[in-house]
Amino acid sequence: MDSDYHNLGNSLQSSGRFEEAVAAYKQAVELNPDFSWSYHCLGDVLLKLERWEEAVAAYKKAVELNPDFSWSYHNLGDALLKLEEWEEAAAAYRCEIALNCDFAWSFCNLGDALTKLRYWEEAIAAYLKSVQIDGNLPGIYEKLGFALGQTESDLKSVLEKCQLQVTPENQRFYLDLGRSLAKFDRPKSAIIFYKILLTIIPDCAVELDELLEEQEKCVSVALEEDRALASSRATVAQKPDDCWSYYNLGAVLSSQKYWNEAAASFLKAIEINPDIPWWFYYNLWEVLLEQNKLDEVENLYREVVAAKPEAFWPYLNLGEVLTRQGKIEEAIDFYRTVSFKQSLGSIISKRTGKMPVPQEDTGILPVPQEDTGILPVSQNWNLKPVKVPNFIIIGSQRCGTTSLYTYLAQHPQILTPIKKEMDFFSWHFGRGIDWYLAHFPPIPEGEQFLTGEASPSYFDYREAPERLYSAFPEVKLIVLLRNPVDRAISQFYRLSDLKWEGRSLDRAISDEVARLNRNPEYIIGEEPGNYLARGRYIEFIKNWLDFFPREQLLILQSEDLYAGAADTVEQVLEFLDLPEYQLSEYQNANPGSYQAIGDSMRDWLRDYFRPYNQQLEEYLGIKFDWA
Repeated sequence: MDSDYHNLGNSLQSSGRFEEAVAAYKQAVELNPDFSWSYHCLGDVLLKLERWEEAVAAYKKAVELNPDFSWSYHNLGDALLKLEEWEEAAAAYRCEIALNCDFAWSFCNLGDALTKLRYWEEAIAAYLKSVQIDGNLPGIYEKLGFALGQTESDLKSVLEKCQLQVTPENQRFYLDLGRSLAKFDRPKSAIIFYKILLTIIPDCAVELDELLEEQEKCVSVALEEDRALASSRATVAQKPDDCWSYYNLGAVLSSQKYWNEAAASFLKAIEINPDIPWWFYYNLWEVLLEQNKLDEVENLYREVVAAKPEAFWPYLNLGEVLTRQGKIEEAIDFYRTVSFKQSLGSIISKRTGKMPVPQEDTGILPVPQEDTGILPVSQNWNLKPVKVPNFIIIGSQRCGTTSLYTYLAQHPQILTPIKKEMDFFSWHFGRGIDWYLAHFPPIPEGEQFLTGEASPSYFDYREAPERLYSAFPEVKLIVLLRNPVDRAISQFYRLSDLKWEGRSLDRAISDEVARLNRNPEYIIGEEPGNYLARGRYIEFIKNWLDFFPREQLLILQSEDLYAGAADTVEQVLEFLDLPEYQLSEYQNANPGSYQAIGDSMRDWLRDYFRPYNQQLEEYLGIKFDWA
């Protein structure tokens, strides 16, 4: 019966078996093509698999059969946003709002579509309505501030066109909105808002004083931003042939929401030196995707690999471009090509003892520049694709994972994938297991090589343990835990150095406290902002041990690795059943340097993490001695 397949689809979707759920829902709609709920559920699972066009088709059928169900319109809009079909997405959200006008995300997403269409006044109206319903949506003030900064109309006329007015009854809402813009958005937008708002509400003395005080703070921050931008431009003028000058300029521009110019700077950085592991710099790709520049990057890299077929990084970067465009199958081909190149070079290195130097930022061991023709693969080895990684370093961030991975990569019996961090079981699960496995090196048949990756994002990602266990239940997992105070500080300054974090440490911590008070379990993805949440290790360890037996997790203390890397590596090799192997030098592969923070902040962080550390020690029976 169709209901049996529908219920089976529900069960499979709940357990994370999305491909099987798709098949079940398709069988359900084939048996009963008039049941809208099966189409809606099919759309939901296709949305999770990032199969946007199929999801759109499913949701369109759902609303055709049941035009009164608002949630189908909402999800249809979400899928259309992913396909960059802005007009259709806006239409879908408007249909949803006509049925349900109390859902803040509907107005927020409508605002996103209207922003893409540059319908600024309509976007402002949508964002304002979203804030009125729920002022705690992530990023809502930033989006509203950006739209306010784009319109040439004054705020009063915009509000009148939107049939919104500042009255004695609602002026508090607008005053609070001004303060929120100062806190969450770029200060320049807040200043614009304040100046307009002061002309609308001239008789609120106390509120005006507070706003002026906030405005002074905004001016100070804006001046600092201007200095950073001026410095970056000066560096480009001094070093016009340096790719990093343009990258840093792009990072500063993107942090200040100058998207078009940021994209141009990032493109210039790639053009100057395409033979760099640009795939690692996620902020670059987010801006290029946002500004529809990926086609240009794809064409550039196709020309590079055509001219330099022996190259390594251009193949990997082209794979990243194609992945970001949703061309997964084509990306897999390039990943397999570069995996073959690296596997061949690594085997030669291990047999000759000539190991390459790790890439400074990523910790990756690049392909040795050997004449690989001395050992033709077709005559000497039968290379087999990897079906299962033997081990994964799952975290945590800024705890020494890059150093440990680099040390293990030099073991004679370990071959590494083309990326240290694939983030598959966290952020990129929808790309499919074939995409993931394409990154691993093919192994010579009959050789005793192990392979594994290191993605610190897995440790604190809620769904990662179940996903990983479903795919590879016998994989060995390695966890590095560092004093969470030091981890938080290190992460903050690392992201600051990369130009991914533009706030002060005090501001970043206070923002996160406010966010966690609203939603204690909210972990942001790749962007900055998890300095506290990622250090509450006990929550994540419990999640992993709900799926994996304790003997499959090797839990190490980062401080032990820093104090005696050889001993820690020996522990790991024993855990992996590999023979001991001593390196001539154990160099920190991803060090950070920064000034000591004030005692008051360190004491606050220490007090914050103390209860979580105590729970961790009691749960694991391990004493960490984190003062």
